Amino acid sequence: MLKRTAHMGISVLVVDDDRAVAEYCRLTIAEAGYTVSAVYSGAEALEVIERQEIDVVLSDVRMPGMDGVRLLREISALADNAPTVILMTGYASIASAVEAVKLGAHEYIEKPVQPQRLENTIRRAAELREVRARNLLLRFQLEAADADHGMWGTSRAMLAVREQILRVAGRTQPVLITGETGTGKELVARAIHEHQDSNATRRPFITVDCGALSESIAESELFGDVRGAYTGAVGERRGLLESSAGGTLFLDEIGELPPAIQVKLLRVLQDRDFRPLGSDTARRFTGRVVAATNRDLTAKNAANEFRPDLYYRLNVHTIHVPPLRTRSSDVPLLVRHFIQKHGEGRVLAAAPEVNDFLCSLEWPGNVRELENCIIRMLAHCQGRVLEAKDIPAAQQPPAAGPAAEYLGLREAERAAIVAAMEQAQGNISAAARQLGISTATMYRKLAACGVATTQRRSRSAAAAGGA
Repeated sequence: MLKRTAHMGISVLVVDDDRAVAEYCRLTIAEAGYTVSAVYSGAEALEVIERQEIDVVLSDVRMPGMDGVRLLREISALADNAPTVILMTGYASIASAVEAVKLGAHEYIEKPVQPQRLENTIRRAAELREVRARNLLLRFQLEAADADHGMWGTSRAMLAVREQILRVAGRTQPVLITGETGTGKELVARAIHEHQDSNATRRPFITVDCGALSESIAESELFGDVRGAYTGAVGERRGLLESSAGGTLFLDEIGELPPAIQVKLLRVLQDRDFRPLGSDTARRFTGRVVAATNRDLTAKNAANEFRPDLYYRLNVHTIHVPPLRTRSSDVPLLVRHFIQKHGEGRVLAAAPEVNDFLCSLEWPGNVRELENCIIRMLAHCQGRVLEAKDIPAAQQPPAAGPAAEYLGLREAERAAIVAAMEQAQGNISAAARQLGISTATMYRKLAACGVATTQRRSRSAAAAGGA
């Protein structure tokens, strides 16, 4: 008798026109701890699925009226939350198994069904269901977070950042945003800008990379210039201060602003006036200054590299963006976002083990580094789900620890598959029997491990040599 365990929330529907087989499967699955019911036709199955939530459907292939393949097609056409389908038949072949998997079946098992085999198959389907449910939840969270201007995360630290944004957005005083490189300081600045009022999105948001401004061009870029201000100035040019009128001037990496320009910016913040280069007439600054830095400005004050009076003028409201390593619970949500952003619909999700491993990393480059990691993983991924083998070498775990143990198991699995294929002389069904898995599962594992093509080529070469 199978060991009974609780599988809360997983419901299974058995579909077979042979009532004896249906009842046998129902009792076996119930004994394994799942909620299970049985019907005796494809039409009845669809009615049940419409009325209640079903997670896994175990269906016979050959049935009068609506057969199992047609039922599979009908279920596959449902929404994202469609049940996972397992097909079973007494007339199995590799061709029919491959066809069933292509149509969307999770697995394909042969009759008569062995109790342990049935329990293992249902368990794997239930695990897949849990992954899909988690990804669906993440998608809903992403859609809800979209209103927060791309600041992905539901951790307490990111909720605190959002609260601070809402508190300062309606004010006119400067805001200083601090945080390490790659944490998303510009996203915070944009959120402040867009939360100011209902008309904010129609006002300019001007970004200035202070680290890229040399002293020789910084004054002209920020304040503009008039005709004759310098050789080659043949007309008046608006500076970034004037271009941001009514909107936001975002000074990124303010700690790198040249000292001479720091004095002039201080005057703008004090008096709200500025003079274009070469002009005797002051103009009014009507925008709002939001600055960001990844440097310790108090240390730069002590080193006479940043003016203390400018620091105090900027530091009216401060928002600190936490590093990713302190909010690892946000990593799965960010991973899902970057998959949607860069995956082009080809890759749907990351395996739970991948999310767990990525959550364990330090991420010195923060969100930007994580995004680059996902882009590289997508480039190497050959399936619909990011797996451990897709993790770039730069993020690979050390020789010890849970993540390394997991990756080691993956390599051991690949070695076992290769050995089984060699022993079976390229016969996929025989290799699958040796490993105790279905032929359909064997096909998926061959593709995932990257050995299917090699083995087929070897078998073809052997056949050619025999000829």
